[in-house]
Amino acid sequence: MISYRIRSLDNAIDAASFCCGQAILDEYIRRYAAQDVRRHVARVFIAVPESNPKNLAGFFTLSAGSVNCSDLPESLAKKLPRYPVPVALIGRLAVATDFQGKGLGSILLADACRKVAHASETLAVAGIVVDAKDVAAAAFYRHFGFLTLPGQPARLLLPATAFQD
Repeated sequence: MISYRIRSLDNAIDAASFCCGQAILDEYIRRYAAQDVRRHVARVFIAVPESNPKNLAGFFTLSAGSVNCSDLPESLAKKLPRYPVPVALIGRLAVATDFQGKGLGSILLADACRKVAHASETLAVAGIVVDAKDVAAAAFYRHFGFLTLPGQPARLLLPATAFQD
């Protein structure tokens, strides 16, 4: 079993050869991730094998966002104010092809949820939102309790009650 270390994106990693099978995600980590961090629009976290800390195995991004209460499932919306509510956004989550099928996606998602839960002790969020890139990604998130937002099959939400104490 491979042991991973998850850390913030830094210059020690070589992202040029990262390939996850989704060109848009490959391009993001290669060209735009460091810019997003510098501009304070996203935090990028990378996973590397403990045995090879320069080998980028996967990554995810976190940023702040909001959703209109009217976009939420009715069961959640009825408990919230009728204006946009704050959420954490997992903008991207990807696993390199060499590491797919080994549980790293689940590890990254769990780490993202832990980070949001910790941050939510200081900064209120109603949940975590993700925009799934395809049907398989949407199924992955639903497996972990994310709910599809009405009329938006690619946009999913994990309510705060699922990751907060």
